[in-house]
Amino acid sequence: MFSLKKLSLMFALALAASALSTGAASAQPAYEPNDSILTGYGPLANNSSYTAALETGNDRDYYFFYVTTMSTAQLTFTLTNLGGGTPYEDDARFSLTDSHGDHIQTLGGYIEAFDYATESVTLKAGKYFVVVENENSYAYGESYRLETSGTDGAFGDYATIAANCAAATAPVTTYQSQLATAEAKLRKAEAKFRQLRYSRKRRVRIKVRNRLKHVKAVVAAEKASLKAAETGQKPWCFIPA
Repeated sequence: MFSLKKLSLMFALALAASALSTGAASAQPAYEPNDSILTGYGPLANNSSYTAALETGNDRDYYFFYVTTMSTAQLTFTLTNLGGGTPYEDDARFSLTDSHGDHIQTLGGYIEAFDYATESVTLKAGKYFVVVENENSYAYGESYRLETSGTDGAFGDYATIAANCAAATAPVTTYQSQLATAEAKLRKAEAKFRQLRYSRKRRVRIKVRNRLKHVKAVVAAEKASLKAAETGQKPWCFIPA
């Protein structure tokens, strides 16, 4: 049995769904094509609303967004089923996936017509997708509204990710150059050592041995610095556009 609050929501959402249905039949549906991670719509913005529809029973709508905070961000998603679809079991559901489309968690399921679900999640920097779909493949046509909100960096721009990647890559480039120089010196030191290690002059033998030892230490230090710098590229340089 519907409560007064739910009946009021049903009436308001029915008006919204009716307004949606008055558009030209030949017009491209909102945010389409967005039926896969390759064609997903986005990036989603903070404190925004997106109204669309599930045209077929197997329709899946993908929306991508970026988290650009250095630590973590809290995001809240609300999906409202605006109704207007088949008159039986036209429930909707929405979920969260990573940049590969692998499921992270369900944000809301079995959302009936004129009802809604809200879920908050905490995410680290990366690219993610919200997927909206039918609970039942034989139900279709319902409209929905997806709403977003979040803390700083929750719905960021890819430009921030690209800038962080560039900043993290600068020292990597420097250490790569320094390592290449050190390895060139190592090859020369090894050649010199092979040439003079049996020299009759003890002082010469000690000198080339110490030189080789020193250059090996420099190479090891440059490799360690490069490895540490490469760690700083994560996750920024590994987040797809």
